[in-house]
Amino acid sequence: MKTELLFPTPVWIENKCGIDRDKLLDFAYFVRDEDPDGRVASNEGGWQSHDFIDEVMRENPLSELRFKILELAYAACDEWGFLDYSLRISNLWININKRGDSNLLHTHPGSVLAGVYYLKVPECCMGPLTLLRDFREQQMKECWGNASNFERWEGINVNEYDIYPEDDKMILFPSWVPHAVGKSNSDDDRISISFNIIPFSNHYHAIYPTR
Repeated sequence: MKTELLFPTPVWIENKCGIDRDKLLDFAYFVRDEDPDGRVASNEGGWQSHDFIDEVMRENPLSELRFKILELAYAACDEWGFLDYSLRISNLWININKRGDSNLLHTHPGSVLAGVYYLKVPECCMGPLTLLRDFREQQMKECWGNASNFERWEGINVNEYDIYPEDDKMILFPSWVPHAVGKSNSDDDRISISFNIIPFSNHYHAIYPTR
């Protein structure tokens, strides 16, 4: 019997990006000191910067990270099967969390790929990035039982999946996947940089109407 795994959810993980993290750390604290109030979005506690747009990232200490994000995003979208396209980072922001800080369950509307880069992760920090199956799919799959009804409880059957932060790690995933960030349990700063990516078609009609 042939098995077809339809509509899978791709997630891409790069464990070591090779970014100059010292320069980025200095910049993250500079941005926080310049804007100590930051903003509140999905964050419960902690500090979150306002958005950086692509034009600004080209000219400041985020430029190396911007290049790496696009390098990995193009590789991911090529694997995904995109054709004749260009990518753009629509927005990027910095997160600084301390003990007890977390991010509520949310998605990233208006983009195709979302991602996070871990700039500084204290030892024993925990606080994973948790990706969740769509709630409707959870209900349909478990209408007759729960985890004890499955021989295997990972991959195709799992309802949520934890990815633990590590220094210099980057994660990319579809923006519509519900996700949350668990509480940090370290008194030291956990610093991450989140971003959204949108694609554009490079296939245009070159015919102009004439009268």
